[in-house]
Amino acid sequence: MTKIAFSDAIAGALIAFILSTAPAAALADRTWVSGKRADSGTCALEFPCNTFAFALTQTAAGGEIDVLDQADYGPVTITQSVSIVNDGPGIAAIGISSGNAITINAGVNDGVHLRGLTIAGTGGGINGILLNTGAILAVENCVVRGFERAGISISSTTSSSFSVSNTMAFNNRVAGIRVQPAASVTVTGVLSNITANNGETGIAVDGSQTTGGSLNVAIVDSEVSFNGAGVSAGIGFGPAAINVMVRNSVASNNFSFGLVAGTNAILRIAHSVVKENETGVSTSGGGILNSYGDNDIGGNTTDNIGVLIPIVPH
Repeated sequence: MTKIAFSDAIAGALIAFILSTAPAAALADRTWVSGKRADSGTCALEFPCNTFAFALTQTAAGGEIDVLDQADYGPVTITQSVSIVNDGPGIAAIGISSGNAITINAGVNDGVHLRGLTIAGTGGGINGILLNTGAILAVENCVVRGFERAGISISSTTSSSFSVSNTMAFNNRVAGIRVQPAASVTVTGVLSNITANNGETGIAVDGSQTTGGSLNVAIVDSEVSFNGAGVSAGIGFGPAAINVMVRNSVASNNFSFGLVAGTNAILRIAHSVVKENETGVSTSGGGILNSYGDNDIGGNTTDNIGVLIPIVPH
């Protein structure tokens, strides 16, 4: 009996050791959130979680978090490749009164995709979406409003690319969308079908925090209205080379400038409307403003300050 008991004890200890050293269950490639559930489990479709932050802990790198119903899913800090997607009929909201709604501290090779989100600052939120590090950020079909700094802030300390499409950024105090990296990096982006209204600047491409590198942004099919400045490129001193292209867009009813090119910036304009601003187009600090000759610039208090240089379409 003693030998049997001793053998049973060894077997039990061996089983406990095996269980303790077994790998944890693999994270899911796809998880779900619902405003009707709690944060627990693996966020499977049958048992969704309640917040983006918890769902992220259950989602494998490169995976996807899907929204099932209308709710506020809370702020999240993203440290991996992931997609957060709302393709449903309701509002997938993130409402905050302090800090940043979505902070991206991803790896240098990571990509983050955000779709169908309504992100709101309620009396003290700093940024709606803040990109600190990461390779690629894609934002589509979103609304970002009410933040003290920027609706979307590209503040990369790593070289990165971004695209924002079919998105509204309004009532953000400093800028609707601000590209202001903080190192010697190359940042490339496309803004398509953007509405950026009611801020100090609608869209700002700013090299003042850089130590070198380049910022290259294309703005197409977009509107910047009722801001201090509609689109500003290179306002603030900094060594980064800035190239901004504005095509098929409208800058109107801005209280200072419709479009302005500043230090180290080249701003090119094609097939766009610049009207009813205090100043339509302007340069400062050595900035260069090129026109393809097919723009409508008129009806401003002053249409042009600086030199508007024509260039021949190719």
